Amino acid sequence: MEKVAKRYERAILLKFLYILVVLIVGFVVQTKAQQFNTDNYLSMPHGTGTFVLTAGQRNSNFVSSFGLAPGFEFFFQANLFRDYRIDDYVQHFTTSIYGKYMFWVNKEKTGGAAAFFGFGRSPGYYEGTEFTELHKNVWTSIPVTIPLFQNMLSWDIMPGAIVDFDTKNKDEVTWGFTWSSRLAIYKIIPQTAIVAEVYGTEGSANSPAEYKVGLRWEPNDFIVPAITYSSQFQGKYGAGIEIGVMIFSPQFLKKDYIKNNRIQY
Repeated sequence: MEKVAKRYERAILLKFLYILVVLIVGFVVQTKAQQFNTDNYLSMPHGTGTFVLTAGQRNSNFVSSFGLAPGFEFFFQANLFRDYRIDDYVQHFTTSIYGKYMFWVNKEKTGGAAAFFGFGRSPGYYEGTEFTELHKNVWTSIPVTIPLFQNMLSWDIMPGAIVDFDTKNKDEVTWGFTWSSRLAIYKIIPQTAIVAEVYGTEGSANSPAEYKVGLRWEPNDFIVPAITYSSQFQGKYGAGIEIGVMIFSPQFLKKDYIKNNRIQY
């Protein structure tokens, strides 16, 4: 029993150190949000479209975003939630809509802050086997990017809040504080980022803390594939293995682009 207790204490210490490293060091400025709950301050340029497809052991997602105005980005997300590792697991399908406004950027354009506001599933919020319905879940968050070490690294944190109107007790409204932070390491593997993230929700609208690690290959500015693994700190199942791809479009939503370009059939 004493050996088991020591191993348990060692595991808790390692997890604490892991969280500490992620929260202190942060991530590289160019880190993108694909397959991750944490985002940075950056809104995509006006006219750009972004599309993300992810398939995994628990989550399968489709996300589309459009830069319809300078500084603003608008999102639609669909989530299929089904854990294939557990027999007779209930399947859920949810949707989310939200907006992002980049309200501050530093002079070097290496850091800044933005604000999210949305309806539907909140990043970092997960409760048992259920996601709330679109109109019964309101959330907000503030991603902040702080550049460090001459812009080689930056610290990204994204605190937020959620109001859940779709609880098991229909007369109850629950509140939660969402938190997440992400670390990306470049220049170890060519054209590839090593990424780690922690996230969770505290309060009456509670979800267990999870961590996620993975590789994101960045061969060009338009197609970025990634593979990640996620688990709970409590030792229970997290999102598991996920494979995804992020696709960036040219600025096709701007009038000048539409007037000066044609589709090649």
